[in-house]
Amino acid sequence: MSDSLAPRRPGRPRGVPPPPKHLLTGRIRHLVDVAHSGNLADACRLTMVSYPTLSSLYLGSSVAPNLRTLEAIGSPYGLDAGWFVDEDEPGAIPILGKVGLAPPDPKGRRAKRSLREVLIPFAAWPMFELFRRLEIQLGDLAPTPERPIVGEAGADAFTFRLTTFLLQPLLNVGRLGLLRIPAAVDTAAGRQTAASRVDPQWVARLRAVGEMWEAVLQPLLSSEATI
Repeated sequence: MSDSLAPRRPGRPRGVPPPPKHLLTGRIRHLVDVAHSGNLADACRLTMVSYPTLSSLYLGSSVAPNLRTLEAIGSPYGLDAGWFVDEDEPGAIPILGKVGLAPPDPKGRRAKRSLREVLIPFAAWPMFELFRRLEIQLGDLAPTPERPIVGEAGADAFTFRLTTFLLQPLLNVGRLGLLRIPAAVDTAAGRQTAASRVDPQWVARLRAVGEMWEAVLQPLLSSEATI
């Protein structure tokens, strides 16, 4: 699947924004561009910050937000308010999304293969949002066999069942050898995949499957529904 097949979602500023003149503008823009491919609407849905507020910070027309706004923007990404305004803070974003657990690589050579950590990037909206919301909603329910999707599972088993449920179409294609499931962790360096190495085709595929699940699971996710 090419990038052109990724859903074209509204929410990006028109035209090319001017170069940032302030550290805050640069950090906000870097965060939204890396995490959401520049889609401000997706960032607003995650942070609960209004579009006009985030847009003005992204474009640089506002450079003096209050502390509460910065905390709201940074919290979902594991960033504190100081990251946006402190030159001594490293510019890299430490967390790029949710890390799920998938079955072992069927082509793995080790006799005893372990579960794979799979990155679900912020940019893979709405798959990221589905994973996050289900993780919260299912985690609030008692661990019984009747609990949807994850049953009695807890800890890593909970994450494994949720991941395999949502990524099952992609995992099946991976077993056929038609898709490479990228690892979430650079095992050599022991850190999460760098932003520059997040495969855009993986993001596009996650978005496409996420769109399908968003439509199918809408009754489960609606505010009136209980699970």
